[in-house]
Amino acid sequence: MPFIDSHCHLHDSRISQRLPGMIANAQKAGVEFMVTCATMEDNFAATAQLARENTAILPCFGIHPWFIDSRSENWKDILESALNAMPSGVGETGIDFTARTADRQQQLAVFETHLDLARQLKRPINIHVRKAWDTFIHTIKRFGPLEVPGVIHAYSGSADMISLFEKYNWYVSFAGSVTNPDARKVVESLKTVSQDRFVMETDTPDIYPRIPDPAPDRINEPANLPLMARIAASRINMDEEIFCDLVYENSQNCFEPLIKGRQ
Repeated sequence: MPFIDSHCHLHDSRISQRLPGMIANAQKAGVEFMVTCATMEDNFAATAQLARENTAILPCFGIHPWFIDSRSENWKDILESALNAMPSGVGETGIDFTARTADRQQQLAVFETHLDLARQLKRPINIHVRKAWDTFIHTIKRFGPLEVPGVIHAYSGSADMISLFEKYNWYVSFAGSVTNPDARKVVESLKTVSQDRFVMETDTPDIYPRIPDPAPDRINEPANLPLMARIAASRINMDEEIFCDLVYENSQNCFEPLIKGRQ
């Protein structure tokens, strides 16, 4: 049964030494593609190199809201150049107002630049939203529905917002938290998403799932995705095979421009 990991960070230095084994494990587990997201200019080159070395890696380039202070003077040109150099998506980008000291105006300006690029280049966009849902909603209403879909990664919002996101052509991605028996809010969101709108991710190497025989170091990897999907299916009382087929089909639809570019 095939899978697509809709959001991970294979450039992360914590896994660089074990990455070849991780990729082999993922492919053995049936993970056909891994959408790996850069988070700042400093890891654009590493992300691009990984994609050149392995056709199973679908690259995305963006500035994460945590790292907007790392931007160079020419960051927009550098980002656009990276996106034009190969079939790739936009992100990880987004808005995160968790920290009281966050520069909200700068985050929003950077995020809107990414949205503009995704629209102009017709690329999927992979985003992070935390404690900024009202601002996100106002922004997507101003921008209007996406022509090429976007993904809200590791969804942490409420279930009642999901129908609006779907209206504006956003997919909703679920990470390791959906495997937590106490994560009722996440499960309610998964139950609410239309069956053609949910995808799954590992967020490798983070958000380690609640799975049997966990790794001692709690470093996540794409090979965990099939087990995570089966657990997620059980949380919403859906047949595992049907659920996994839907996750794969939805991921294919969402990342179609990148997948076609790798074939």
